Amino acid sequence: MYYDMNIVLGIIIALLAIGGVLVIVSTLKRQGKWGINLKPVFCPKCTTRAPRVRTPTSTQEALWGGSTCTTCGCKMDKWGKEIQ
Repeated sequence: MYYDMNIVLGIIIALLAIGGVLVIVSTLKRQGKWGINLKPVFCPKCTTRAPRVRTPTSTQEALWGGSTCTTCGCKMDKWGKEIQ
């Protein structure tokens, strides 16, 4: 019983460590879905600044961040890159 709990705890810690590494690497590279962007984002087409408080228009925006430009309707990720 004690041995099984150590294995489960080890697996949970390993998964949390992997997730933490993914967040750190994506944030430093400023690309990917796992990172955290605290800087302002501008539309790649019309350079309008995205609102700080966003209203997701799709499931992808709700889960991974990003927004839709209020001026031209361009969909962009959390880093300000256009999404097809």
